[in-house]
Amino acid sequence: MGQQRTFQATEQLIPNKDYSDKKKALKTPIDGIRENDERFYSYVNKIIISEDQKGKIIDAMKKETTSRMNHDEELCEDVTRKINKAVTTFNEQVEDMKEQRISVTYEDHNME
Repeated sequence: MGQQRTFQATEQLIPNKDYSDKKKALKTPIDGIRENDERFYSYVNKIIISEDQKGKIIDAMKKETTSRMNHDEELCEDVTRKINKAVTTFNEQVEDMKEQRISVTYEDHNME
């Protein structure tokens, strides 16, 4: 009777696939929000600025519009970063699940 031996290995059971294309589908709503924001702020600026209106109320509206526009853009950027991170994490998790650690035990009859 031969000596029993065991070795362990990690095998990839399913080929890897890159899911980066999912970023585009997730970002589409963000792009729509940006477009709506740009149109809205463009209309606001045309009404407030292009008509050459002046005064404390107009200045306050300009300031608030600029502040809101910057805030909205920061939110869109933040969501975009989170989408990128989520898709990258998803890719890594899927890759990890496609590998399996296996142990193979056999009898070595050459040792006799």
